[in-house]
Amino acid sequence: MHRESDKQGPVRDLRKETESLSRSGVGRTKESRQGGGDTPPERPRTPPRGMSPADVARRAALTRALPPGEFPADRARLLTHLRSHRAPESVIDAVSGLPEGKQFQTLGEVVRAIGLLSEH
Repeated sequence: MHRESDKQGPVRDLRKETESLSRSGVGRTKESRQGGGDTPPERPRTPPRGMSPADVARRAALTRALPPGEFPADRARLLTHLRSHRAPESVIDAVSGLPEGKQFQTLGEVVRAIGLLSEH
């Protein structure tokens, strides 16, 4: 007795059908065709509760200027790093206002000491 399909026959047929549908765009929404389909749409970025857009920009500047490898550090070490890497004056001014002699373990501690909220 002869069978028309072997173990993988129907799977191959289904694969061919889905490939042709995928290429033609049938069954896809307008959004998935535009955005690639697999990535979720990006949410609009809003500042964390209690932070203004200016605060977010200040925190971002601090984040760019002070890499995690600089911690733990006190104000003097942070200022040395910022000046040697030509950080923006606004960042240097903010760090200059930190208490002298206090050791900061993370950027989050610096952000809170400056008076900016942190996201966490």
